[in-house]
Amino acid sequence: MKILNIIDLNLLKIFLNKFYLAQGLDYLFIVPHKETIAKHVAQFKPDMVLLQHQYYNMPVEELAEQIRQLTPVPVIVFFLKEDRETADRLAVLGKKGEDLLFFDKHDFTRKFEKLISSRIPGKADGDNEPRRSILFADDSAVMRHFFRRTMADREGVTAYIAADGAEAWEMYQEHLPNLVITDIEMPNMDGLQLCKKIKEANRGRFIPVIILSNKRKPVDIDTAFDIGADDYLVKPTTADELNHKIDEYFSVLDRKRRNKVLLVDDSKVSSEIISHALLKSSLNVIHASDGSEAYALAVRERPDIIITDIEMPNLNGYDLAKQVREHPELRETSIIMMSTRDKRSDIKRGEKLGISRYFIKPFDVEKLVIVVEQLLLEKYNIYQKEYEYMLSTIKSLITALEARDQYTKGHTQRVSAYSARLGRFLGLSSYALNDLEIGANLHDVGKIGVRDDILLKPGRLSDEEYAKIQEHAIIGAEILRPLKLLETIVPLILFHHERWDGRGYPSMIKGDKIPLGARIIAIADTYDAITSDRPYRKALQREDALQIIRENLGKQFCPETGKAFLDMMEKEKDLPEEELAAG
Repeated sequence: MKILNIIDLNLLKIFLNKFYLAQGLDYLFIVPHKETIAKHVAQFKPDMVLLQHQYYNMPVEELAEQIRQLTPVPVIVFFLKEDRETADRLAVLGKKGEDLLFFDKHDFTRKFEKLISSRIPGKADGDNEPRRSILFADDSAVMRHFFRRTMADREGVTAYIAADGAEAWEMYQEHLPNLVITDIEMPNMDGLQLCKKIKEANRGRFIPVIILSNKRKPVDIDTAFDIGADDYLVKPTTADELNHKIDEYFSVLDRKRRNKVLLVDDSKVSSEIISHALLKSSLNVIHASDGSEAYALAVRERPDIIITDIEMPNLNGYDLAKQVREHPELRETSIIMMSTRDKRSDIKRGEKLGISRYFIKPFDVEKLVIVVEQLLLEKYNIYQKEYEYMLSTIKSLITALEARDQYTKGHTQRVSAYSARLGRFLGLSSYALNDLEIGANLHDVGKIGVRDDILLKPGRLSDEEYAKIQEHAIIGAEILRPLKLLETIVPLILFHHERWDGRGYPSMIKGDKIPLGARIIAIADTYDAITSDRPYRKALQREDALQIIRENLGKQFCPETGKAFLDMMEKEKDLPEEELAAG
């Protein structure tokens, strides 16, 4: 979405700049001069034009009429205070598409964010998942077809496909994709030139570019990296390799959006400058104007990094750092300190408090952003190692658990594979997919607390025995509850046997109160159970299992999630069952 702002109030520019950057919107500020407006409208091609209600050199009605003659897009005229006389004069134009909006200074931020968010595709329905889009450029019709087919299995991803570099550059400017994948040798503009133009147009904003290199004509990868490429793939590539690379960079983008940086500075000017630089890097910035406010925010928000000035009212930077280090859940928070104090003793004092970096004012803000990125990467690498170790331990535990019962051997792996495929099909974020993978792997861990004579009974279970089996969801949740790393997984374990109609167990919750991940695991678990041999019955065929799921949409299964599973299986019906179950 592209927003043209005809604004001459500096305070308003600061707010809008910060908001647009955080939303990842494309925007342009211009001053209200008649002779330049037409040129900017023609070149920028906005989706919306924003006007303030008073200008020093022309009436807003005249400006609105001029904009209306230049473009049919919505024109928003907002009032910081009620001015009914001007609003009435604009009412005639309003019938042609203008929106007249009154903002009280106390609720300006809330109302304006709601207004813009409602006009961003995917935001109006409350969808909090990040919008994902990929620009793919290759002059080979075969490669374009390959990419189109690969993306057909991914819901929630918009694909823009170009046949040459010049077309790709136009698409890039129009759509601002999250990720660019480009071939090297293309007519009109090659991939390296395209990469360079993209990187030059987005200084400070992270848009990854992946270069496609040919085995027969390998490009000098160092050259590609020198002009700004972030990664490369060697052609010919497979759908799995391409999806893995896409997932890797979407994961980076998701992580950047989730990372919290608490910025503490009593200087509004300094705070705005640093905040804008961090927002350009797609980071989530929280503000505090003194140490006491910052500490309260840190306890509530659990930021990944705190950037703090030293000399502030109520609580200075050193005391803030000391309190953070003493809080058991904030000890690992990275702290960056900035100050005009340049004595060795000041720096040493910061080091004793575990300060990660010490910046002496004035400093290059871009260097601060680089340091923040490095610290976040270090944290992510540590998390990734812990995650991989934990997943390896979990899989060993599940293997041991399934060794008790030959009929359920491989069940967990298959449920995990089906769940992951459905999660990707639904367009879940990398964080949600990670949780789903762990949850699916652990969904039956509570069966470790069920006696063998019940768990392995070949015949029909009594009501009392069935009640004992049902306890495995609670047992599993209680086993995992003490592990802080798995706190988001516990609800998936606890609720994966709940039903959409509220007749499941253990809590009998219903509808969308059941976490999405639990709804996904429930479908994958049921499908695998139906299509697997059990002591009391033989496996059913694939189509019979899908029909059972179809008949139970809105009863046992979430209608939307179940429909997505059926659509996914229909798209993959030509794949061998063993390949599908292997993920």
